[in-house]
Amino acid sequence: MKNDTINVVKVDRLSLDQMKLIWALCRDYGDLRGYTREEMREALENEFCNSKEIEYFSISPFKRDCCSMKVATDFIQFIIEHAIKHDYNLIVYEGKGDNKVAKRLQDIAPDIRRYVIQCLLHKRCAVCGKLVEVDLHHWDSVASIGGYKHDDGLQTRFLPLCREHHTEFHNIGKDRFSNKWHIEGVMLSKNLVKELKKVYPNHFQAFKEGKNGI
Repeated sequence: MKNDTINVVKVDRLSLDQMKLIWALCRDYGDLRGYTREEMREALENEFCNSKEIEYFSISPFKRDCCSMKVATDFIQFIIEHAIKHDYNLIVYEGKGDNKVAKRLQDIAPDIRRYVIQCLLHKRCAVCGKLVEVDLHHWDSVASIGGYKHDDGLQTRFLPLCREHHTEFHNIGKDRFSNKWHIEGVMLSKNLVKELKKVYPNHFQAFKEGKNGI
């Protein structure tokens, strides 16, 4: 042993927790759309692989063609955003019996900013997933920039909230709301503001498009 050379090869495979989360998401999504979890996984994975231009992979860490942790993370984010775009509200349950806990998308999204942006674009409450009576909420006080007439969408953070959670935010304040729901507003780019003006036509009064429509 002392005279031999030992090479350590690091194998990057998705974790068991990632595998379980993917199956849980596919099960709930499949139930909502009338597919088995395997059918849903296959359909989503085909779409994901085509969009990324990568080869089809296994989500079992025990198989040779399993994906990496990064690909699994990207796939989880893809499933979440796919559901939002198609107006489905996924819930993942962890544990059993009295220890069973429901986790919503904001609790499991790998990239919470991308999650919030998709909710903004599809006018969906980022807390509960409601699609009715959803407001574009200024996470930071609009008074700090001189009021709504000075709002170009680039100076404060935003979050889409239904009336119930919008009211709760104002009742308990920013810090308590963020700690309770594990979420906060996001800053926007010029391109995002341009897209969101179509969704929330009464907002971003001070936003002006420059050359080339940007």
